[in-house]
Amino acid sequence: MKRYQYILLDWDGNLIQTLQVWLEACRAPLEKRGVKLTDEEVAASFGQFPAHIKKWGLEAETDAIWEEADKIAKAKLPEAYLYPDALDVLQELKSRNKKLALVTTSLREHLLSALDRHGMSQLFDAIVTGDDVANHKPHSEPIDKALGLLGGDNATVVMVGDSDKDLGAAQNAGVDSILFFPPEHSNFYSIEELRKHNPTHIISDFRKMLDIV
Repeated sequence: MKRYQYILLDWDGNLIQTLQVWLEACRAPLEKRGVKLTDEEVAASFGQFPAHIKKWGLEAETDAIWEEADKIAKAKLPEAYLYPDALDVLQELKSRNKKLALVTTSLREHLLSALDRHGMSQLFDAIVTGDDVANHKPHSEPIDKALGLLGGDNATVVMVGDSDKDLGAAQNAGVDSILFFPPEHSNFYSIEELRKHNPTHIISDFRKMLDIV
């Protein structure tokens, strides 16, 4: 079986259980303005929330809605837990001399304090946040930038994530992907829709990654 030397990982909904936090944070300012959406519709906006606000007919309030959502999220993000075994798996990958990069749409200000809080700051050889690129996932730029920082090549890299943006970015960059889809993610995403992005592997338990990479 193919093995990977460079492991790129998404943050929200992949290493840390923040999907519910962002769901509530994004929904509150929308419902205040009379826009009611399903969990899947809100989850589909993650990483591109301002653009979706415009689609929902609230373009004039884009900045205000985003600021309200961001404020709610900032208050709750410190309470979020890592997914079971996420830290142990990353530590095991490092012990195997794998190169790790965090590739996320989250802003650096949200991320760095969380990494410190969870004892993960020293585990990544590169970090690419939403501040570091002009084009967010599913564009290939975040993956391309991470590979440039790592000095890696497409043949031995895999992108690990939970969303269509992660899988789409992997497709656009021409690299393999691992979809992390624990049972609770069915509240946010359709597995049938995610399969359409042709993930190379699908896991429901984070530790299963060790059998793949």
